Amino acid sequence: MGRLLSLMGIFYLIQAFGSNPGLASLPLALYLKETIGLSAAELGKFSAIAFIPWMIKPLWGIISDSFTLFGYQIKSYLLICYTLALLIFLGLSQLRSYTTFSLLFGAVLVSACIAFSDVLADKLMVMEGKARSKTAILQAAQWTALGFGGAIMYYFSGWLAKNATLSSVFLLSAIVPLVGLAATLLLLRENKVELDKVSSEKSIQVLFSVAKSRNFLAIICFIIFMGFSPVPPLLFYERDVLKFTEEFLGILGAVKFLGIGLGALFFGIFARNVSRRLLLNQIIGLSVISTHCLVFMYDRNSAIVVLFLNSFTSMIAVLGVLEISARACPKGVEGTTYALLVSISNFAFAVGAILGGWLYDRGIAFSILVIVSAMFTSLCWFLIPIFKLEKG
Repeated sequence: MGRLLSLMGIFYLIQAFGSNPGLASLPLALYLKETIGLSAAELGKFSAIAFIPWMIKPLWGIISDSFTLFGYQIKSYLLICYTLALLIFLGLSQLRSYTTFSLLFGAVLVSACIAFSDVLADKLMVMEGKARSKTAILQAAQWTALGFGGAIMYYFSGWLAKNATLSSVFLLSAIVPLVGLAATLLLLRENKVELDKVSSEKSIQVLFSVAKSRNFLAIICFIIFMGFSPVPPLLFYERDVLKFTEEFLGILGAVKFLGIGLGALFFGIFARNVSRRLLLNQIIGLSVISTHCLVFMYDRNSAIVVLFLNSFTSMIAVLGVLEISARACPKGVEGTTYALLVSISNFAFAVGAILGGWLYDRGIAFSILVIVSAMFTSLCWFLIPIFKLEKG
């Protein structure tokens, strides 16, 4: 179990430092905004396109569920993903100048590699977690690592945004997939699977049958309402209105991920003793309140408190639904089903970012967009009675 927990933590650290959001995320966003001159809507579109590989995660799930590679469904794919990500980062670091297209092309390729590896990590979590009845603990380990690792990453990302060139940030980022290669080779133990035992048709058929269930559709709606947030990229509000420096933006990013890490840790320790119905009702209420609090960001101290509370409560709510989702994944297509749910969340987030940036550029007040976002979160209350969440 210790080896498995270590793998979950390492794979999600790689996600945080590699692409979601990634060590280069803040330096890249500032470069696009202040060197190339993208608007809020344009930056939202850039981020959404770069995020497409995270929105088509069921495709990666179908591939891993349906086809073996050198006899493995996980290990071989991970080695390929991390090798390609390493080469892409090294290639980006060697460019003498950057355009929007070259940066977007590189970001999409890296996202594809890390998103595929994330699907494989989640597949391993679901398979091993269901077999051991430890899905909640393994998910908490994943997101705790993502949160605390992301906090450290963002702190250094802010420093790098001010003191390092974009090419050197890409070069430093190449260390991340290198760690993934080492972890896969040294820690991952997987038995070989015969190719004729795996069927892509079965994956698709089971996925459609699961998608028809009322409970599954309710989970999808819940994830959409939690993820959809038509708030413009906070970078523009924090940079142009609140006048935060690059280093403090890095600190804010660290605070948000610290909230994610503590929220995941709280879930892993205490959630097992609380009914999911009570837990989700409370967290939805806190999420609505914390989202409204975004309008009260007026200086550094208020921004730290608000963003920490927002990320802490959102993480607990998301983990509550993801655990239910993991338990509902049919055997043999764990990667596909779980990836579908996470992709829906990513898609809702990306659409919200584009819409928020578009409205913000057209003069809609930041406070109005925050209120609309909180209203969508509150819709989750109507879905709780549909879930099978009585006890345990």
